[in-house]
Order: sequence, then C-alpha cells, then structure tokens
Amino acid sequence: MAKESASVRIEHLKKVYPGIDGKPVEAVKEVDLHIEPGQFITLLGPSGCGKTTILRMVAGFEIPTAGDIYIGDTRVNSLTPDKRDTAMVFQSYALFPHLNLFDNVAYGLKIKKLPKAEIKQKVDSIMAMVGLEGFGNRAPNQLSGGQQQRVALARALVMEPSVLLFDEPLSNLDAKLRVYMRNEIHKIQRKVGITSIYVTHDQSEAMSLSDRVIIMNSGHVEQIGTPLEVYTTPASEFVADFIGIANILPCKVTENTGRNVTIDVLGVPCTKKAEGSRLQPGGEVKIVARPESLSLGRTGDIPCKVVSSIFMGESQDYVVNACGKDLKVKVYNPLIHETYHEGEDIFLSLQKDSLHMIPKKD
Repeated sequence: MAKESASVRIEHLKKVYPGIDGKPVEAVKEVDLHIEPGQFITLLGPSGCGKTTILRMVAGFEIPTAGDIYIGDTRVNSLTPDKRDTAMVFQSYALFPHLNLFDNVAYGLKIKKLPKAEIKQKVDSIMAMVGLEGFGNRAPNQLSGGQQQRVALARALVMEPSVLLFDEPLSNLDAKLRVYMRNEIHKIQRKVGITSIYVTHDQSEAMSLSDRVIIMNSGHVEQIGTPLEVYTTPASEFVADFIGIANILPCKVTENTGRNVTIDVLGVPCTKKAEGSRLQPGGEVKIVARPESLSLGRTGDIPCKVVSSIFMGESQDYVVNACGKDLKVKVYNPLIHETYHEGEDIFLSLQKDSLHMIPKKD
C-alpha cells in the first residue's frame, strides 16, 4: 500500500446512553488508548463491555459523550464516517448481492471517481493479495463464507485507509475456517503494515492476531499488554479468569523480606518477587495457576484425588481435588505420559516460576 499508516489516540473517551428506567448507562468510561502506526490491537471482552462501542466511535458511527479521538494528528470527533481515513470490515460481510466481486471491491473507488484503468489495477492487485485472483465476475452467492469475508477485506484494503477496523469479522464462520481466516488476516495485515483495530470476544483470535490486547470490562480497560503479558501476568482476577483457563487460589503471605514475598500455596511455600509490595505476614493474595503450570505424578508436592480425566487429543484434561479445592490440570502430549483415572489418589506438583500473584484489592 502506498500510504503510510496512522496512529490512533483516544483520550478520556466516554459514551453514555439513556437507560430504560431513565438512569444513564455508561457504555464506555474514561478510556485512554494510544495505538502506534502499523500496530494490530484487539479490543477483547465479554458482551456489553464497551469494545464495539469504542470501535464504532472511532469509525464515526457513534458520537462520543465526552473525550477525543485522533487519527494521526487530526481530531476526528466532528467528522462523518466518509471523511475519516478508516475502513470497516463487518461481521456480516455487507456485500452488494446484485454486483459481481470486481464491482463490490471497486465500489468505493468508483465513488471517488478514480480513472477506470487505475480502478482495475487496484482491484486486480488487491484481489490477488487476498487469494481471489480471477474471481472478479462471480456473484457473492457463488462464494463460501470464507471467500466472502476475503472480498469484504479486499473492499476495505483497496481504499488504502490509514486505519482498518474489524467488527467481529469471523464470528459467522465455522471453527476450522475461523482459524484459517485469522491466519490470512494476520499475514495480509503484516504485509501491508496497516494500523488495525479488531473487536472480538474470542480469546484465540485476540492472542494469535494482536501486537497488543486491550481487555475490556464493564466499559473500562482492565489491562493492556502483549498476548504473552495478559496471559502470564494478568493484572486482575477478571483478566486471569477471562483469558484462557485459570485456577485462582486464595493464599496467605508467610514472609516479606522487602525483596521477596513467600506465600503458602496449598501448603507449599512459594517465593515471588515483592516488587515494592507492602504485604505483611498473614495478608491475603490470589495466585493464578494455569492448568499447564501444574503436573501430576505418583510422587509430588501435594496429595490429590482425580475427579475427572478426559482425553482431548493434544492433551489429557484433569480435574483433581487437593486441599479441598478442585483444580484444572492440562497435560500435553498424553501419549508420552501416564494417564490417571477418576478416583485415583496421586500427587500434584507446582511449577512455581509459572505461578502469578494478584494482590488482594483494598
């Protein structure tokens, strides 16, 4: 693409809707974001968390109640969607059924009254990029869902926007096609280097596509970080529980040296960096233990009983009871590990370096 991507800056953004009972509903609460040019960021969270409202405000389909949106150095609050240098890829594809694929992709260029030769060159180039070279004369109803989504992506990319917006674009596809299409989107975005904002409630999409993930909850930002950061060092219990599967264990502090804090985890001492923590002995914290950070064996740290054992192909998924708590354990490549069965008495061990501490909020 010839044009450089732009940064996106959101400052003190709020959106309030009138409620059914007359009480205002805050859909977005004082959100601040800075997206660097060429970054792929994902707004991730449950339904009603405000992620789609933010995307629609960036696109111009919703007017902010307060705050500012900048694309590059331009404040765009007062600009209509067609005057913003953005393009949207919709969940429903939004293709024109009476136009062939070439004309669907060319539609925006024709509105801009570009020369026919330039339109053909741009459309042919972008159709080849998305793997639909030679499909120009086909009708949308002659394509699979994945192919239709590629056309929708091509129609957005051909406009050479500074910012590309995705509104849950893969949610209408089956599971295998979703995986394939997210890989395609990732490959194309990296190739063109366009700033992208993606909205989804699907964790695997967010983790596989994003440079940074923005976790939303009830209208506010819970955490911003790389996929690795939000998974391994969640900033709150909400993030730990929402991203992947987590065992969240209430624990007691037994010692704080100022540099390190020692925590009793199911009767096993675990030392973590204190990082300026004021936790005192007897204080409460939460420990996040991912299923893959626990291991099972005939010997180990903590006696436990197998509650369930399920073969999932790439893993054996267990629930074990230890110290009165049910814990999820995932053992990858089960063919090279002993399999334990429901009712067996075995031992649980902790991979201490993989545990993450969430201090209890005041």
